[in-house]
Amino acid sequence: MTVSSVLVESLVFLSVLATALASLPPGVMPCSTDGDLETYNNCVLQQVAVLRPYLPKGIASLKLPALDPLLLPSLTIDRNLDALKIKANMTQVHVYGVSNFLIDELKAHPKDLSVEMTLSLPELQVNGDYDIQGRILLLPLSGVGNFKGNFSGTKAHVMARGKETADKNGIQRVEIDDIELKIRVGDGTLTLKAPPRHTLAADAAAAFFNSNPRLVLDIASPIIEDTAVTISKALAARALGVLTKQEILP
Repeated sequence: MTVSSVLVESLVFLSVLATALASLPPGVMPCSTDGDLETYNNCVLQQVAVLRPYLPKGIASLKLPALDPLLLPSLTIDRNLDALKIKANMTQVHVYGVSNFLIDELKAHPKDLSVEMTLSLPELQVNGDYDIQGRILLLPLSGVGNFKGNFSGTKAHVMARGKETADKNGIQRVEIDDIELKIRVGDGTLTLKAPPRHTLAADAAAAFFNSNPRLVLDIASPIIEDTAVTISKALAARALGVLTKQEILP
């Protein structure tokens, strides 16, 4: 079963959005840092509204991938926790509903290159292929096949901080120094399809999740958050690599 990994892939985009808020791509007007923080944050929210129609298909200039669906070609997880041991490889994962995010609260601080925000995602749909070995509590997890998940009521609290650097040509740029995520998925259902030799294990895993979604989601939370941070740092580095500090904070 791919409970934790499915959710990781569904939520990776949250940290990328934190970066996008602090470093708007070319074509979207940067916000002045001369005024107070409330004015600056209102400006950022306005620019996100302008940016939103472009998010489903992605923004090539920022190397931001399409968000509806968000495609994750592969993901490997290897973790050993008290209640969850998992070695999983997922491929061709498609996530739908990402671009429908809502910003509940935003606190951007341009002077110290930081942003803090709370996001909501009403609905997410995820599908892809899995190959997994492990256990959750006393239930073995094993087999290959494909999965489909529906998740609702996702909340995420994101904190990201950047730092100034200079590239090999001496041009001032911004790099991500740290990202922290706290994620809670409200509810979910999972369907697993597997070849005949793995059908019993797949049916048992899906039944366990669908009977205990809150339990499984809480157990998987550390893996969801840690893996999302790792992947989002890599994606954020790509996005920031095409912008100078002057373009981000003129």
